[in-house]
Amino acid sequence: MKKAIKIIALFMAVAMTIACFAGCSKNEQTQATTDGKSFTLWTAMDANSTVSLMNYNEMLFFQELEKMTGVHIDFIHPIAGSTGNEAFVTMISGSERPDIMEYYWTSYTGGPQQAIDDGVIVALNDYLKDHAPNYYDYMEGEKGKANGYQYKIETTTEQGQYYGFNALNIGDLRCFAGLYVRADKLEQWGLDIPETIDDWAAVFAKAKADGFNKPFTTNKDVMSYAEPYHGFNTAFDVGKNIYIDNGKATFAPFQKGYKEFVALMAEWTKLGYVDTGFVTNDSAKIEGNIANGISIAAYGWVSTLDKLTTSAKEKFPSFSLAACPFPSAKKGEPSRFGGVSGEATPTAYGISTTCGNIEKAIEWCDNFYTEEGSVLRNFGVEGDTYTIEEKDGEKHYVYTEKITNYKDEGFTSIAQALYKYMLPANHPGLNQHPDYLAGYYPLPAQVDAVEVWNKGVPQARKTKLPEMLAYTEEESREKTDILEIARPELDVAISNIILGKASIDTYDAAIEKAKENGYDRVLEIEQAAYDRYMSKLDK
Repeated sequence: MKKAIKIIALFMAVAMTIACFAGCSKNEQTQATTDGKSFTLWTAMDANSTVSLMNYNEMLFFQELEKMTGVHIDFIHPIAGSTGNEAFVTMISGSERPDIMEYYWTSYTGGPQQAIDDGVIVALNDYLKDHAPNYYDYMEGEKGKANGYQYKIETTTEQGQYYGFNALNIGDLRCFAGLYVRADKLEQWGLDIPETIDDWAAVFAKAKADGFNKPFTTNKDVMSYAEPYHGFNTAFDVGKNIYIDNGKATFAPFQKGYKEFVALMAEWTKLGYVDTGFVTNDSAKIEGNIANGISIAAYGWVSTLDKLTTSAKEKFPSFSLAACPFPSAKKGEPSRFGGVSGEATPTAYGISTTCGNIEKAIEWCDNFYTEEGSVLRNFGVEGDTYTIEEKDGEKHYVYTEKITNYKDEGFTSIAQALYKYMLPANHPGLNQHPDYLAGYYPLPAQVDAVEVWNKGVPQARKTKLPEMLAYTEEESREKTDILEIARPELDVAISNIILGKASIDTYDAAIEKAKENGYDRVLEIEQAAYDRYMSKLDK
């Protein structure tokens, strides 16, 4: 915490704090905090919210939450467009900190356990059962048990201490990106959605013959071993980067299947199926290739499908896109690999050790995990931002036109409309409610994409290296030093093979060099961190 702080960051943090307390004396604020009637909360505003709001006190969700709880929140926001890291460091270095702080706590030097040891935030273990029963239920109660206690191990330190109220992902929809293809062209050619390598080869051959210069346009992430950008590698029963295979940390390029994947990409590049600009392509270039009829397939996000369909319709009236399942070796059998989000994120409300009423602050945070609080956070107010509809005997929350007709409200995306009124994702609380996802992705192709890309999620969750692994300071330093040299060399070697600048016969030598550069040691570090992570289940 001895990092030097720029004077301007300090000035801004002080100015924001002064603005926060304007209109009430320090004694009044201290008394309100002590009584549990008011708290200060430090949080960076979501970029989608800054389009229409100056402060979260203007947000419908927090206004209604105050009515529900009787607790007022004075928000302290770092400057718009900033990550808030400098302001955060300045803030916690002072003797008087906000009562509650939303932060990505694994970014704290030494991790969340160090934040507890430094006296910045409170360990919540002794408080949850009595003061946050709803959150506790997801951790150690019936909901936690049903989840295999994965929430618990992803929201505690290696010492088993709870450091905050995290964003918890609920349900089985965890994948929102994958391969997609021009569905209108497949229909024209009489071809089905590709599932296997042979299917894809047939699609690309037809596309090439029909004038698509770069049938598959992509970038380096998809063509390399970067996680979570799974593409054709899954057809060879191999993941990306480091994944878990039967309890063992496994590096994809060390596997036979990955070499076979690289060989196929080199072959497809030679045939003209793959966009050779993948090394430097960005999303704009890729989307341009699809929208302008240069390419027929790519890797993208659910939101990409809506964006491209809208932009390409004028030029190609019949233009339509469809998501494709992650390729598998056996047709009809889901791949056991694919991009998948974890059970929780490190974004959490941490309770400051300087908070005047820790118990009441914890009780306020617990509202995010109640049914009422979750509906308010995800959907807002009934009759205003959502209505309730019955479908197949089940209750569903449906956004009103205030959200769905976002363009009429002056917004450029549905996200901007949602985040004017609520915080439905990526913040503390319950994320990925199915009805939220259904409302967020209104295009039928998007709804289908969520279903298609999530078919293999149960298997993918077993192979994914957990996001919340904790490393010792020595491990982090050693891994960083190794990858600084080893990763670029291996990246270049693999790219050169795919581009035809080197033979596939050079692959084994590149792998041996990667091992000499320390990739074997990186695997040992990941295995040790994973074993410590899993040991929390035993405890």
